Amino acid sequence: MSRVLIADDQAATRKSLTKLLQRENFEVESAADSHQLLEKLKSVKPDLVLLDLVMPGQNGTGVLEMVRGSAGHIPIVMMCTKGTIPGEIPAGAADCIAKPFDARELVMRVRRALEAARRVPVLEVSGSGLHDPESGRIDAKKVTEFLAIPLAQLAPALGVNYPALHKTPDAAGVQAGLRPIKQSIDLVSRITLSPSDARAWLNSPHPDFGGRTPMEVILAGQAGAIVTMLSNAMAGIPS
Repeated sequence: MSRVLIADDQAATRKSLTKLLQRENFEVESAADSHQLLEKLKSVKPDLVLLDLVMPGQNGTGVLEMVRGSAGHIPIVMMCTKGTIPGEIPAGAADCIAKPFDARELVMRVRRALEAARRVPVLEVSGSGLHDPESGRIDAKKVTEFLAIPLAQLAPALGVNYPALHKTPDAAGVQAGLRPIKQSIDLVSRITLSPSDARAWLNSPHPDFGGRTPMEVILAGQAGAIVTMLSNAMAGIPS
């Protein structure tokens, strides 16, 4: 049974969507704001997120970037009112649907996004070059050595201060943030010929990221967006 996490500040919307999806045999969790959403992502581990485009304190696009950075490959379906529908699906989202919803269409789009996500391989780094040999965990120093950036530059993206990261670069608390970065490095390494070519790709502006470089995306704590984009490309799913 697939689990859907609804993120919308309107209680009525959360209630109606919960009833609808439960009738379709989904497990459902909900969040009223971005803080609750990020907390739920840590404990609930949903298969899909239904995310309102307009959220209190931060718009859905900003939340989308945070979710994509922390949730990696989880599909995200954006919800928006008819007057706020973007011209194209926001980068990092699987789909965008307008309110008020047609129940049958919403369920169809949720199922379609879940099915597409199942076809995307979730790839892991095959070698141990980015791991601490003793703990087996991803080592932030080794990651920054590959990326050719200072360790202090990576610390904010992981949500930790530099002294703590320097002292324990393979700490358990930074593994969730390092994992999508590691996956990004592995995927980029599969499409380039050498580490220098991989770094060149990471430092080149990319249209899928609004002209930002993938390195800028990583340092913004959004490496999951790179994982999604490259995984989709390898699976033949257009961006």
